[in-house]
Amino acid sequence: MNNDNQKLESLLAQGSQAMEKGNFDTALQPFEQALFLSREMKDKATETSLLNAIAFCYSNTKKPKKALKTYSQAAQLLKDLGNKEGESMIHNNIGLLNVSLKKYDNALNSFKISADLFDQMEDKKGKALQLQNIGSVYRDRLESKNALESYFKSIALFEEIGDQMGVAVQSSNIGYIYAVDKDTEKALPWLNKALKLFEELNENEMVELTKQNISQLSI
Repeated sequence: MNNDNQKLESLLAQGSQAMEKGNFDTALQPFEQALFLSREMKDKATETSLLNAIAFCYSNTKKPKKALKTYSQAAQLLKDLGNKEGESMIHNNIGLLNVSLKKYDNALNSFKISADLFDQMEDKKGKALQLQNIGSVYRDRLESKNALESYFKSIALFEEIGDQMGVAVQSSNIGYIYAVDKDTEKALPWLNKALKLFEELNENEMVELTKQNISQLSI
């Protein structure tokens, strides 16, 4: 191992240790030094990982603009490298950050790009999760019809791959939308389906939450 590799590993370790402790400001310095070094070494894989880590640190130190800019750099680099899996996850991160900033149009765009990439990879679970994210953005924008359309597409994929947790979560999401729309007749079967699945999966917190949602229907 040459000196550059040793220095890079040391900087990565320092940044990672600080990040694991929640010291995101402290983590930025070694990560940024490592990023400079990785670029000098033309180590694209490490560069993309560092851009993602730096963006994550920015997002946790209330520097959303810097986080979004850095995530975008990572997404472009991954696209150039033809790494669809990595690119899809970065767009997921961009979407989540935009949701936290209530920039729903930008969030939708990122989640849709991510869903398309998962579709190209024939990754049905990845696509289903992005459809869930898309549905939740529509839910937050009070667009019930669009939310339901996304949740139904998501649950169909989860059912196809036999992911019971995914089916349970989408059933709960669908029931919630119907409940918000005061359509108890449609909400109750979906919430009961979610409750049954959560009980089978021993998801106790979700069981209690779903019971609360069901009890609200009769108030």
